[in-house]
Amino acid sequence: MKKILITWANWMLATDFVKCCNNDYAILAYGKNLLDITNIKEVEKVLLETKPWILINFAAYTNVDDAEDVWMKQNYDVNSLWVFTLSKLTNKYKIDFITISTDYVFDWENSTWYNEKDLCNPINQYWMSKYLWEKITLNENLNSIIIRTSWLYWWWYEFKNFVNTMISLSKIKNELKVVNDQLWLPTYTKDLCFAIKDVLENLRSYRWQILHFSNSWKKWISWYEFAREIFDFTWVNVNLLPCDTFSFPTKAVRPKFSLLTNNSNVKLRNRQEWLIDYLNNLKKWNHL
Repeated sequence: MKKILITWANWMLATDFVKCCNNDYAILAYGKNLLDITNIKEVEKVLLETKPWILINFAAYTNVDDAEDVWMKQNYDVNSLWVFTLSKLTNKYKIDFITISTDYVFDWENSTWYNEKDLCNPINQYWMSKYLWEKITLNENLNSIIIRTSWLYWWWYEFKNFVNTMISLSKIKNELKVVNDQLWLPTYTKDLCFAIKDVLENLRSYRWQILHFSNSWKKWISWYEFAREIFDFTWVNVNLLPCDTFSFPTKAVRPKFSLLTNNSNVKLRNRQEWLIDYLNNLKKWNHL
């Protein structure tokens, strides 16, 4: 059985990946406390001992606002410098390398879909760190793959995400204001993991490529429209009001359009299918 080494194994996407692929691959799951990916000697030692077929990097700093000031250094450490260590060492030992990036490498000034070859133009610190992440990976390891995704959601009821937040707020408030001028595509972690599995099964076809994976749909959706879907599917009666971005100011600029085109042969389910799946999981655990 082929061995896959994963970093930050306790993160939401990594957790779902283990569930998705554990029967098909030998997963070597290293959490933050088990493997310090800032330590090049420690990483090299683990690679030599385990000899994985591929390394998948799930480590990521994702606090977009704090990356602007108080956690700027950590943002660049995790999203740029650490990736340099991993991509350099995997290349040295001829190990394939997959790392997860973001739709936040574009400036999104145009109201259009962005494909895998469009030019990047990061406009804040988090975006810049992810842009450097991609450049470093592709420069250091020719057997690497970049997977860009957008707005990840994990089904576990204790995890903070938009779906869970909307459901929780609807239990204590009769009226909710939700932004209606930011358009994007949500991605269910379970579906993204199956997409990664498809990539693994056809690895030669995707080496040294950038891939765009988000749950598909006929058109983009706003936060307000997504909240409306959540409440429609759960039969929750709440007065939902649309508002603009300026009603919820943040340190980091958010894009008006965050839309990734997937030109690969790997396709994810449509948005409404995964939302129903997600809500059924919440119902199963009596948190709906």
